[in-house]
Amino acid sequence: MAKGEIRRSKLGRLFASLPVAGLIVALTSGAGAARAETPSKPLSANDVSILFPPPKAPADLVNLIAVSDLTGPTEAPQRLFSGEDFARFIANAENPERDGVPDSGARRIQLPDVVKKIDAWFVAGIRIDPGAPGLSADVIAQFGRQPQIRLIIQPVTNGPQGLKVHDTAGHLIFSFNLEPDPPLDGCAPFPRFKPDDVAFRAIVRDVASLRDQLAAGKFGNVKVSTAGDMNVHPGLVGASAKPFRDAVKALLEKHLSPKRLNTMAVMGISPPEPWVFVSMLRVPQAGLIPVPGPTLDGVHAAQMFSILGETHVVPRPATNNQNPTTCRHAALQNPPLALANRKGVSTADFIDANVPNSQVLEIVNVIADTKKSHFFNTDCVSCHTETAQPLARKLQGFAVRGVNRAVLPKEDWNVRNFGWFPSFLHGGPAAATITRRAATETTEVVTFINSQLLNK
Repeated sequence: MAKGEIRRSKLGRLFASLPVAGLIVALTSGAGAARAETPSKPLSANDVSILFPPPKAPADLVNLIAVSDLTGPTEAPQRLFSGEDFARFIANAENPERDGVPDSGARRIQLPDVVKKIDAWFVAGIRIDPGAPGLSADVIAQFGRQPQIRLIIQPVTNGPQGLKVHDTAGHLIFSFNLEPDPPLDGCAPFPRFKPDDVAFRAIVRDVASLRDQLAAGKFGNVKVSTAGDMNVHPGLVGASAKPFRDAVKALLEKHLSPKRLNTMAVMGISPPEPWVFVSMLRVPQAGLIPVPGPTLDGVHAAQMFSILGETHVVPRPATNNQNPTTCRHAALQNPPLALANRKGVSTADFIDANVPNSQVLEIVNVIADTKKSHFFNTDCVSCHTETAQPLARKLQGFAVRGVNRAVLPKEDWNVRNFGWFPSFLHGGPAAATITRRAATETTEVVTFINSQLLNK
């Protein structure tokens, strides 16, 4: 779940008197020639990892994108997240294990009824990624490269006690591939992804155009720069927030469609804790199913992180991030990669044991390294705790570069990588959060896009 999620649109306000829809048409008709003549400047981290500000009052919701309002680019628009898919998403979250699977000790997500309605869900963040599960040469050789737009979604409700950001999050992953290459030996049913770079370059062009329009003051008559450390997106605060939000929504609806939504994930709680992680995949005949954890035993789909008890991470993962990169793992492969053939580290190694600080640093450095760790060889809990845990321990030598200090996790139970964290321990408004893992992934993405896709 490290990479554990973007849209492209036209930019609003070439003329203050034109409505957003008219602007989009104008930009679509005229932008192509201009781009051909004037190369786009390199993108920055905030251009491809777009974090919305967490809402603090009902009035803030107007600057967010409701998941139920997103439709695809068709003459008869379909909702990007259909009612059927949403129902399966909720069912898989609450009941991820197959009948007859032995109890692993992990609790189940318990969602309140208000969260089981799609109207409660909003886009907290958008990740534009040209290549899951990673962009290193070794990862691409084993898995191929799958361009994605990932939407990080979270439920927000307004009830008798006021506005509430729930401690639950989902990933909706829209992919852009061509017919895949056959899987390597022993790696079926997972083929090697073949990227649809033509479609993805169009996204990159629109993202760059959006950035340029923002810098030119076309949203709210204020000039906004996206350069600098990762943070809540600067275009989503102040006078530019609503028109920029509208343009981002249009970008998503231009490039996304329901048929591209084949992978999802969810993190939820059994109140007030623990936090439980589940990944999902659409497969032929069966539809959207929970996926056994690639670093677990090939059977169990859920992994839990708990404050209580002597063991905080259940089931204990068997990672493989210290071996050479391989497409062999424990998710839907028969047989799964044997435990004896795995070699790796996880945050459970120090969360559930006393180890020297030097070893803690070595562990989190491996987990944050996109060339070594990815979804198929590193467990969800590790990727969602590699920043909060060492920060809470005040680990000497641990540094997070490229992230504004205001959005670093402030407590060790913050499991957000890129989103909003409501603390049940300390209360207060939900905290915008970005971790080192999210930053290293974004750096890799920016480098790849600027060198391989932008102006190509």
